[in-house]
Amino acid sequence: MKALLKQSYEPEDVSLQHIEKPQPGPYEVVVKVHFAGICGTDMKIFDNHYPSYKQPLVLGHEFSGQVETVGAEVKDIAIGTNVVARTIYSSCGNCESCIKGRQSLCTKKTRIGFDHDGVFAEYVKVHQDQIHILPKEIDLITAALIEPFTVVVHALNPITIRPSDVVLIIGPGPIGLMSVLLSKAYGATVVVAGLKQDQKRLDLAQKMGADLVLVSDQENSEAALMELTDDQGPNIVLECSGTGGGVNQGLELCRRGGQYVQIGTRSTPIKVDFMKIAYKEIKVTGSIGHSKLDWENSLRILQAGKVDLSHFIEDFYHLEQWKEAFNAFKNKEKAKVLFKL
Repeated sequence: MKALLKQSYEPEDVSLQHIEKPQPGPYEVVVKVHFAGICGTDMKIFDNHYPSYKQPLVLGHEFSGQVETVGAEVKDIAIGTNVVARTIYSSCGNCESCIKGRQSLCTKKTRIGFDHDGVFAEYVKVHQDQIHILPKEIDLITAALIEPFTVVVHALNPITIRPSDVVLIIGPGPIGLMSVLLSKAYGATVVVAGLKQDQKRLDLAQKMGADLVLVSDQENSEAALMELTDDQGPNIVLECSGTGGGVNQGLELCRRGGQYVQIGTRSTPIKVDFMKIAYKEIKVTGSIGHSKLDWENSLRILQAGKVDLSHFIEDFYHLEQWKEAFNAFKNKEKAKVLFKL
C-alpha cells in the first residue's frame, strides 16, 4: 500500500513509499482510509520538533474510513462500516488519569501517528476500543474533521459559556475556527484575533458567525473589543495560537474574574507575567487531547446539526501531492488541508 513515511529523526526526511498492508491482531481493526487531515503536530514531527515518536513512522492521526478487516475477537464492528477512531491506541488503564477517563494524561499512552503507524496511508490498523461508528447523518468527509473538533469540545468542558458572554478566540487556525462554531452554538458573542497574515482565515471566521475580528499587529486593534465590552474585556479567552504573543495578549485582555483556556501548544517555554492571573483572579485552565466521552459528545453535536464543519471543506490532495499539501498547511492557504485516498 502507499504510505507517507517519516524515515528518521532528521528534519523533513519524509517520502511516499509502498509498504506492506497491515494485518489485524485478535482485537484490532484495519480501516480503509478515505480522508485524512494534516495537524500541526504532524508538521512538528516532519520538522523533528516533536519530543518523541517512533521511526520509521507513517504520519497522520485525523481520518475517516471504512472497516476493511477485523480480528478474530472483535465484536459488533462489521466490515464495510463507516468509522472514525480516537488517536490513543492504548493506555495503562490503572493510573488515576485512566480511571477518571482522562487517557490523554496517561504517561504510558500510545497513539497512532506517534507511537504506531498513522493514517497518511491507504490503510491503518487500530484497536477495536478506538473505533466510533458513524451515524448516517455524518458523511466521511465531515468525519475526517471530528478529531480536531473533539479537541475543542474537550477544552470547553471545564468552563461555562453563556449567551451573555463575550468569548475572545486568539489564533484563527482550525482549532480556533472550530472554537468559533462551538462558542456560537452556545449563543455567545465571539471575537477572533489574528495577524495580518491570517486575513483569509479571519474573513472565514466572520462567515462562520464571529461578531468581530481583530488584526492584532495593527495599531489600536483592540479598541473595538474594549468598546464592545464596556472596557471590561472578554469574559472568556480561548488561546489557540500557542504563541507567546497570543498568551500574553489573552491574559492582558481577559476581564477581572474571567476564564482563560490554553488550547494552543508549542515545544518551547513561553514567558508570562503570572501576576496578571493573581491580581485579576483569572481562572486558568489547560487542555490537551480528548477523551472517549468527548468523541461521543462531538458525534452527537454534529449528528444534531448544531455545528456545521462544511466551512473547512474546500478541495483535496492525493498522497502523491504531499509536498504541495504540507506547503499549503505551512502557508495557511486553507482552513483545513485534507488528503483524499
